[in-house]
Amino acid sequence: MTISFQGKDGVLNLMDFGNNGTSYRLEVLFCEMDFTGPTTRPRTEESLVMNRGNFDTNAHYIEGNDDPRYAPVPISFSARLADTTNTHDLSDWISGSTVVSGKQLYSYKGKTTIDGNTLPTFVDTANKYAYRVEMVWWGTASGNTYGLRYEEVYFPPGEQTISESADGLILSCNGQVYGDVTAITTTNYAAWTDVTA
Repeated sequence: MTISFQGKDGVLNLMDFGNNGTSYRLEVLFCEMDFTGPTTRPRTEESLVMNRGNFDTNAHYIEGNDDPRYAPVPISFSARLADTTNTHDLSDWISGSTVVSGKQLYSYKGKTTIDGNTLPTFVDTANKYAYRVEMVWWGTASGNTYGLRYEEVYFPPGEQTISESADGLILSCNGQVYGDVTAITTTNYAAWTDVTA
């Protein structure tokens, strides 16, 4: 019998690059199980070149520019806000603050590669930070793990929204992934310090 991965068995983490051996992590509690993101980065486009508009043995493809490969791709998720310090930490983390719970965060921007090419930093390095985002689901029966790692995720401050209902407040988070997207089957959270600790 096959058992599907379920949203309730997942965990979402935001991670900074760290400094002097200390890196911080924030587990996003009360996620609404609505995470959306690509499973890999796009590839470059290819265009068919024909002989004066005729398809013959000279027809061939040419590869387009690298824009699709390196352009940011979107991710989104939302979380129900609770009366805990985690709410303030999550709100601060995605709103552009570089200090969360009194801890200085460090950007991942320019620290990772795509196709072996180190990505550039932002021009505004003082105010625009990018982070690692990991979404991981555990198999309840087999113990298998399925997850995705998003490198160099920037959360544009103007794209984070809050909505109110009788049941509570929902924070909707929207990020732009500048780095690579990779599948992961293991986690190493011991290497990060909980920012709420």
